[in-house]
Amino acid sequence: MSGFQLTMCCPRFRVFRISLACLAVTFACVRTDEAPISSDQEKVVESNPLRQGFTQRPSPDTPGLPPPIEPILSEEEISLASELALETSSTDAVFAQGNIDVIVGSYEKEPSKALLSRLRELSVKEAKAGRISYLTVQELYARYLFPNDLNSADEMYQGKFVLLSGTVSPSNMKDMADGFKLIEQNPYEHNPLLLATDYELYFVECQLAQASLQKLRDWQPIHLVASVEGKKRGDLLLRRCIVL
Repeated sequence: MSGFQLTMCCPRFRVFRISLACLAVTFACVRTDEAPISSDQEKVVESNPLRQGFTQRPSPDTPGLPPPIEPILSEEEISLASELALETSSTDAVFAQGNIDVIVGSYEKEPSKALLSRLRELSVKEAKAGRISYLTVQELYARYLFPNDLNSADEMYQGKFVLLSGTVSPSNMKDMADGFKLIEQNPYEHNPLLLATDYELYFVECQLAQASLQKLRDWQPIHLVASVEGKKRGDLLLRRCIVL
């Protein structure tokens, strides 16, 4: 019996042949749609530090980071300030602290760009003269670490205004340090303000003088004036912080 006769006589055989044909076409389509993966191809995954929880400071070349800022003092000015600080009398240092306290108090009551400009000008001037301390956040935090004496660090900095340079940490990094899972958050909400240290789960925590006016972004480098309160557990606390 020929194939045509078999197909005509047996409807089941005809359905079977049609099903096989459809299956073959479907398989062919799947195979042809898949492009071969070359071993030379690399998957590029762009990291977004504003939506991802980093438990350590991202590298400077991470996509999406805020741009760097110029140092507030040069290396030469820092070196000269260190020499001048040794010659500064306690009276001059107290007078400088008082002048900064007046401007910070005025800004806390009625903030303005004019006061912010005056505070920046005065704090930089006093830091250059060695009458107030200028440090990076990491340097200030390290002054409070063992084997340094905590009482000596408090005597030098506690209750005093300092001029600082640092980097903003995401606010939910504190939750990570306390054992909670990092969750996505608004990268512009920072109250209190956390500043990154060289230690993964410890921070310098700032109480902003005017949090609603100081819009900061995760991992943004900043300069600020702040009063040192002291160390609490593993963190260093600052208050009356004003971002310059």
